[in-house]
Amino acid sequence: MNPNQRRARPRIAPTAAVAGVTLTAVLAGSVVTAAGVKAAERVSGSPTAAATASPVLDLVVPVKTQTVARYKGESIGLYGLGFYAVAPKTVEIRTQRGTSYKDPIATTLMVGEGAEQTTTKLPAGITANPSTFTKFLDVRVTNPAGKSVYSSKVDFCLNSYEQNRVSADAVAETPYPQQCGNHPYALGGVFGLPAGWATPVLGDYSSTPSFAGKDGTYTLKATVNKQWRKALKISDADATSTIKVKVKTVKEGSGYGAGATHDMNHNHGVTMAGMDMNAKELSPQHAAREAARKAALGAPNTPAATKPSSSRISSAAAADLPKPDLRSLPAYQIALDTTSRKKKTYLSFGATVWNAGPSPLVVDGFRQNGKSVLDAYQYFFDKDGKQVGYTPAGSMQWDPRTGHNHWHFKDFASYRLLDSTKKKAIISGKEAFCLAPTDAVDLNVDGAQWQPASTDLYTACGQGNANLLSIREVLNTGWGDTYGQYLPGQSFNITNVKNGVYYIQTIANPSKKLAESNYANNSALRKVKIGGKPGGKRTIKIYPYQGIGG
Repeated sequence: MNPNQRRARPRIAPTAAVAGVTLTAVLAGSVVTAAGVKAAERVSGSPTAAATASPVLDLVVPVKTQTVARYKGESIGLYGLGFYAVAPKTVEIRTQRGTSYKDPIATTLMVGEGAEQTTTKLPAGITANPSTFTKFLDVRVTNPAGKSVYSSKVDFCLNSYEQNRVSADAVAETPYPQQCGNHPYALGGVFGLPAGWATPVLGDYSSTPSFAGKDGTYTLKATVNKQWRKALKISDADATSTIKVKVKTVKEGSGYGAGATHDMNHNHGVTMAGMDMNAKELSPQHAAREAARKAALGAPNTPAATKPSSSRISSAAAADLPKPDLRSLPAYQIALDTTSRKKKTYLSFGATVWNAGPSPLVVDGFRQNGKSVLDAYQYFFDKDGKQVGYTPAGSMQWDPRTGHNHWHFKDFASYRLLDSTKKKAIISGKEAFCLAPTDAVDLNVDGAQWQPASTDLYTACGQGNANLLSIREVLNTGWGDTYGQYLPGQSFNITNVKNGVYYIQTIANPSKKLAESNYANNSALRKVKIGGKPGGKRTIKIYPYQGIGG
């Protein structure tokens, strides 16, 4: 989830999640021993037998009884429990859609490194989403009386900001992505864990298992499903993990969650589950999720200190250099909005422009003397990533409006509502954008950046600082920039439009101010049908796009 309210859906952690348990120190002391014992057991016997028996991931619960602290009225969240997947050898899993979104997702497993690496194609459709391992776990929770109070099939993602190494011999840093993503039009994903590293199994703060219940001790059993057990060579005996969960309601002001409040202005005025994050102390559950959400935003991009140091190049010279390939994805999360006080009906939607590479889109802005406008320059890089030149690319402007309060690059995208003949009907007023890699779309493309510095407009676009001399905005290869068109002037006013079939058109780089390798894939259409009474209550029918609805 990209926690940005400008986005189609504010990707903010759900309300009922998070155990107030941090077990990194315990894990570092105990998991190494456990993993070491398992490894020693596997190497006995013949090399062939050992290789066959060796699981790709070990599931480790370092503390069998754990505490979840919550405030009165909160659900019981299972986020952040001490439950880890540990990689005895480096593991990398890649997912890729076919030529259509209707095609099964291809999944490839790679274990080990160098000459010892093995590659296996997993069964087609083992995951239904390229951004996660679908239905990886069967989770069941029972109360003290042994009655089942919660059961669900839970997705799992190796990628996390909470990955940590648990072996002294492990590499110091992980090269793999630190986010999972949830974009419906995602094309391909990369997941990985270096040898000797661990990742939380229930660590996805955007989709946390939770249930209602009284204080007391519950038993959680999580079992890896049959398909994934076979794929990752996890034995039936090692596939189930059990945790005793002691639930305790604590009083506000007791010290739990202190210091976790955070400036949420970058969320465009919407706070987690409607809470005023600056006015109310967060519960232990919310505090842990908010800390993880904040970490997921990354660090600010570093603006250039001066105007371009490399030489300006001609269009002809730029044509021979690697360039970004900006592509539009079809609109999604389409809905009617009738909240206007003027009794108008708006058609809102989410729209994503992504960069298929191989070069990142890098745009720097430099202030014009005495003006609140920045001159924009697009930078070019050679095949080795060295900056070799720039060309002018229009301008950037400061947007002081509530919910923005940052720098926008002009003419990045355009949105139109076309009638059934696909002729222009209504044009969205949105024309300036903060560029940021908010959604991983396909991290398998050439030049994809697995760990972009910043993944939201708060850290990417000079939030709250109208006096900057320069700024850098980046759309990394493999990533998309998503906006939710829900504000009047951005969404379409359909109060009085005629009933019938329409197409939401999203266009990347409409004025071609940015140089890219292919302008033919800059437009996407999504079919809808508007009904109801013009001037009164309207209805909307959303046609699926290659099987994807909403």
